[in-house]
Amino acid sequence: MIWLNTAGAVALAALAAALFGRRMAPLWRGVRRAQPAARRDRPLARLRGVAVFVLGQQRLLRWPFSGVAHFLIFWGFVILNLEIAEAGITALVPPLDLERQGWLGPIAFVEDLLAVAVLTGLALAALNRYGVRPRRFRGSHGRDAAVILAGIAAVMVTQVGLYATTIAGGRDGLVRWRPVSAAVSHLFTGFHGLAINAWQEGFLWAHLALVAAFLVYLAHSKHLHILTAVPNVLFRSLEPAGRRLSRLDLDTAEHFGVSTVEQLSWKQELDLATCTECGRCQSHCPAYNTGKPLSPKLLVTDLRDAWYAACRGEPAPASSWAGTPEAQGAGEAPGSPPVPAGLIGRAVLEETLWACTTCGACVDQCPVLIEHVPTIVDLRRSLVLEQGSLPASARAALDSIEQRGNPYGAAASDRMRWSDGLDVPTLDDHPQAEWLYWVGCATAFDQANWPIARAMVAILRAAGVDFAVLGAAERCTGDPARRIGNEYLFQLQAQQVIRGLRAGGVRRVVASCPHCFNVFANEYPDLGGRFEVVHHTQLISRLIDEGRLRLTRPVASGPLTYHDPCYLGRWNGVYEAPREVLRALPGVETVEMARCRREAMCCGAGGGRMWMEETTGARINRVRVRQAADTGAAAAATACPFCATMFEEGIAAGALTGRLATSDIAVYVARALEEPTGGAVPSSGP
Repeated sequence: MIWLNTAGAVALAALAAALFGRRMAPLWRGVRRAQPAARRDRPLARLRGVAVFVLGQQRLLRWPFSGVAHFLIFWGFVILNLEIAEAGITALVPPLDLERQGWLGPIAFVEDLLAVAVLTGLALAALNRYGVRPRRFRGSHGRDAAVILAGIAAVMVTQVGLYATTIAGGRDGLVRWRPVSAAVSHLFTGFHGLAINAWQEGFLWAHLALVAAFLVYLAHSKHLHILTAVPNVLFRSLEPAGRRLSRLDLDTAEHFGVSTVEQLSWKQELDLATCTECGRCQSHCPAYNTGKPLSPKLLVTDLRDAWYAACRGEPAPASSWAGTPEAQGAGEAPGSPPVPAGLIGRAVLEETLWACTTCGACVDQCPVLIEHVPTIVDLRRSLVLEQGSLPASARAALDSIEQRGNPYGAAASDRMRWSDGLDVPTLDDHPQAEWLYWVGCATAFDQANWPIARAMVAILRAAGVDFAVLGAAERCTGDPARRIGNEYLFQLQAQQVIRGLRAGGVRRVVASCPHCFNVFANEYPDLGGRFEVVHHTQLISRLIDEGRLRLTRPVASGPLTYHDPCYLGRWNGVYEAPREVLRALPGVETVEMARCRREAMCCGAGGGRMWMEETTGARINRVRVRQAADTGAAAAATACPFCATMFEEGIAAGALTGRLATSDIAVYVARALEEPTGGAVPSSGP
């Protein structure tokens, strides 16, 4: 009998391993053939990430209900591995009789309690998925989830049954360490001899068979993340969030961006295999939540299905959005017809890629640290640089950057019109200035944003800051070009800006635009441009702390709310400085939006969307403005000229003029200055 048990256990394990390996082998070959990705630096930091995001389940616990359920299931699985090993040893070498090894008592106690914890977590997960049914589960494989939940439950029930029957048969020397199993054992008190042995053998082999079946099914389901989550977190990007777009060497690159499975990096493929389909990315995506044909979750699963198909030598399946009303009415028509070969136009629609604002909410929410935005930008690069396909208005903006140095189609001579009457020093006049104030295109050319720059001049002068601007020599940093996908134009613009600043001896830069700030802080260093750069809210906060600004004049007649710009908040972690400035304003009462800080919703202008029309679903900026109005605030403060433009339009379109006003934080500060601003900004207004 012993040798039959041993042979059966070996055969079961071999069969499960063979079936699992058959499924995984082509995926493993695909990863080995993939493009390289440098992800092996700083091993201690990588291990800390595994401790925080995997063992600590940090991001999952942001969602308390489902987070606690998953936490219980996860840790039950960790201990379950010990129990599986124990059951396997029992089947392979029965004479060892681990149930009589007293030193295993504490482990047995933890196993018993965690079996209940896992079953509790499964009940919560089932209630959440099939009772609460949050919107983020839409598009997920519901049947797959049901199979997994039922399978895990069966594994845990057979585990408890195995221990309970062992106790009932009087053979468990660890009975005092297994309170749950001991309680269940009373169900088997009427069985003796061969009968209880039969129950025990039945639970043992049912347990092992379920574990083996679970392993095989795992390779075919979204729950493959049980195996891939640890390496995906381990090999996550350790770069600052704003520096995570891949860097193309334009002189040596064999292709520009990603258009086929073969052009994905091994880390991008690992991302695809790790998606849990939890929908947290989707729930925070401004495009998805306003009816656009983009769900970060479906983007990843569509790419994953295409990768799986390629590994099997099959054509990619069609995108989840193919034929949907959202896709048929999305955005402007591209400049040229879509090319169905490869990934784009088949697994991923062009409309899906152009709907992204690159706000980073998906990346920030993902519990297994999938990097959606860099992959979207890689796909855009192929569209723009290899296929020449992009929305007409985006093409016009890029052409204007290349020909005029700004995306607005304005002449360089108009760049200083905002400063009329202020006698603002330029770097040519004052080459030794301590700070260069980088005005940015959106502030310089959009007349509605001129008060931001004029306010900054008033603030810097009031604080005695030695500064200058570039004037007509300033040009676009290249940020819109990079996000739209024209990496060549980005690098061309960046090199021109860097050369100009170096020639001017610039060391310190203050920027009003978070997009410019992000480029200076995170992307220019890779091209040799290393400057000390701060956002204007950071500098203003510092000047207030140092006592260099006296704010005495009231600036608001009611509560004020603050909108976190994506490229200042999520991409660069600047949340406190703007709020500290607002708290320093005399008599100002602040109120937070329901979605604020890292949860904040995009205004809709990022990722080049500033130059693309929204024709599908609700306009993102109008939804965000409504969220601001719902706080009851009289005014919304912004810290980005793109956001300011989007808020102005949203307020006008939503008939909120007179109910909700908006201004940049710098404008509020300038109005609060003890000394008059000399006409730099209006003394009152929105």
